[in-house]
Amino acid sequence: MWQAMYRLLSEHLGEAEFHNKEILSGGDIHHTMKIDYGQHTIFVKQNLREFLPLFKQEAEQLEMLAKSNTITVPKVYGVGSNKHHSFLLLEYFPLKNFDSTNAWRFGQQLAHLHQWEEQPSYGFDFDTMLGTIVQPNSWEKRWSSFFAEKRIGLQLQLAAEKGMVFGDIQRIVDVVKEKLSGHQPQPSLLHGDLWPANCAMTAENNGLLYDPACYWGDRECDIAMLPLYPELPIQIIDGYQSVWPLPAGFIKRQPIYQLYYLLCQSNIFGLEKSYVHARSIIDELLDGK
Repeated sequence: MWQAMYRLLSEHLGEAEFHNKEILSGGDIHHTMKIDYGQHTIFVKQNLREFLPLFKQEAEQLEMLAKSNTITVPKVYGVGSNKHHSFLLLEYFPLKNFDSTNAWRFGQQLAHLHQWEEQPSYGFDFDTMLGTIVQPNSWEKRWSSFFAEKRIGLQLQLAAEKGMVFGDIQRIVDVVKEKLSGHQPQPSLLHGDLWPANCAMTAENNGLLYDPACYWGDRECDIAMLPLYPELPIQIIDGYQSVWPLPAGFIKRQPIYQLYYLLCQSNIFGLEKSYVHARSIIDELLDGK
């Protein structure tokens, strides 16, 4: 594997030597490490060879986010494999926690990302992954249909297969579709999994995004995630609003968008807290609240 890594890094950074290899903790799916290659520090994700397509998809999403020139993402130095393993080579950043000042800046940069480029439809060129769950991204003209069917409907089906029944799936999908029927937002490029483990600040106080689950959708989906994590300062939303204010209907739609991530957490981790929260949102939707 080291030979394959060396070939890719030498193409981008010239010939150098590996040193200071450090195993990192915190990855839910992949093994991670930090290595020095000459004067450059590299972040390495590594797993079995079968994960190579996922690493390629992650690299494409990071490169798409980078094209926006709005917020920092790690440079991609390459994706490769040997007989048994695959890997993704990324630029390494020392991270800083959010505070009230840099959180405002992060929110502004996130708003600029959401404003970037025009896209007429919702979806992506390929299906992406949120954790271990596939996000279907076939293109759709109507936002209500895309979110109700490809996000909520799929998660409810996966939950039912695990024995977590929230009610009649088609009825819930129809209610979500009805609640969003009058909402046809400009498609924005979303990070798609904006929780504390996937965003931070760099040492230079620039917002940093990584581990994306991209698609073109309603920008409110990224913002709706933030209140689920109290450790993310409210100033992120304040900074966002200073650039691109959220529409008045956001507060009513926020629980619907949060429902998707709560269902994902229930399906991936089996979290009872997420299940109970998702259950309460669905009950309110079905009660017409």
